[in-house]
Amino acid sequence: MTDKVHRAAVPGKAGVWVETGFENANPQSADDIRVRRKGVVEIRQRLERGASEDYAFHLHVALANEGRAAAAARLRIRWATRRHDGCYDHMYIGYDDGREWRMLATRAARGVTDLELVVPPGRHLLCLHPKFDYGDCLEMLDRYGTHPAGRIDVAMTPEGRVVSCLRLGKRGAPRLVITTRAHPYETAGAFCMSGWMESIAGARPDGEEHHEGHEEHETILGPSASRAALDRLEIFLFPMINPDAVAAGNCCLAPTGVNFGRELFPRRGEDAGARGLADFILGLEPSFYLDMHNYTGPHLVDDFRTPDAALAEAVRPVLPDRSRDQKTWKVTVTPFHEGYLSEVCRRRFGTVPILTEFPWYLRRPEDMREHGRLFFDALLSVLAGWREGNRRQTQMDAEKRDTTKGTKSI
Repeated sequence: MTDKVHRAAVPGKAGVWVETGFENANPQSADDIRVRRKGVVEIRQRLERGASEDYAFHLHVALANEGRAAAAARLRIRWATRRHDGCYDHMYIGYDDGREWRMLATRAARGVTDLELVVPPGRHLLCLHPKFDYGDCLEMLDRYGTHPAGRIDVAMTPEGRVVSCLRLGKRGAPRLVITTRAHPYETAGAFCMSGWMESIAGARPDGEEHHEGHEEHETILGPSASRAALDRLEIFLFPMINPDAVAAGNCCLAPTGVNFGRELFPRRGEDAGARGLADFILGLEPSFYLDMHNYTGPHLVDDFRTPDAALAEAVRPVLPDRSRDQKTWKVTVTPFHEGYLSEVCRRRFGTVPILTEFPWYLRRPEDMREHGRLFFDALLSVLAGWREGNRRQTQMDAEKRDTTKGTKSI
């Protein structure tokens, strides 16, 4: 896929444009941005063929102002479904190609959002969530792939993109796999990962890294919980497992039609990226598997789910206070859908599966990065002390649950 940018001029505003068609944009087609009466540019958000309306949560267009003064632009967004008006009550504008983000209060009625924006000179992004595209993923891999981690290229997608992970911690220790972007619109997990990686790399606020004394993982400057965990865990961190879907601007499915959530394992033969990723992770026989997602809409809860009751009890008291983000924690013990790769690992190896849902609502990227740092510190402090006896109990509990019929799974 190559970028083919489509532009629609904002009526009455010389040099002001709405752009789409670039990588990660939604919509992609020029037919989906039209100038309507009364100076309104209409944007039709799209849901890829075969995807459920439950995932109609990706929008990404650009607003370009080639003039010297700010200008107003009137937009009408037609969402792909009318089912989720309450989830479209806020959006994000990323000034200067996403260098600075602000949340906008919006309102949808019957699948339509009308808004008027002040567009400063330059190019800015309008998204349902702050953007993290394949270029951002490659930048993260390049930044941390030699320090404090190593980079492993795991699979090649059907469109020629590489699925990679960062490997860090103690070789031969119990393994923790962390994945995100199974569903391409869910960017929260990647920002959480980048915040934690920045903290353990000893990155300064200005982006410069100081490497003195960092020859081994044992001497990494970072939170004490994470520093101790790296002595007792081997971690494989995947910032983006479904890059073709991200590039296409899809909401749920890879261009091959595979849902990398519930279908990653059963339909891996239909997608080279899914097959290579599944083979690699199964080969690790991980002790723990964290799959990160994000809610859309005005949610005030950070959700932590696992089928392991002992882990839930151990994690609950150490999760960080996020009340300044207007969030509380919900820890749930629940079985996972059999198609999740984490559930396949549980059945085969006694892996402890974990799934998170972190909403963007009321958070900026810097808030989500801080949330990731605090969350990983808390979680790793628990996992680093997990004993083999806990893992054996997890496997026995799993075998017992597998005999139970009619249990609802996520």
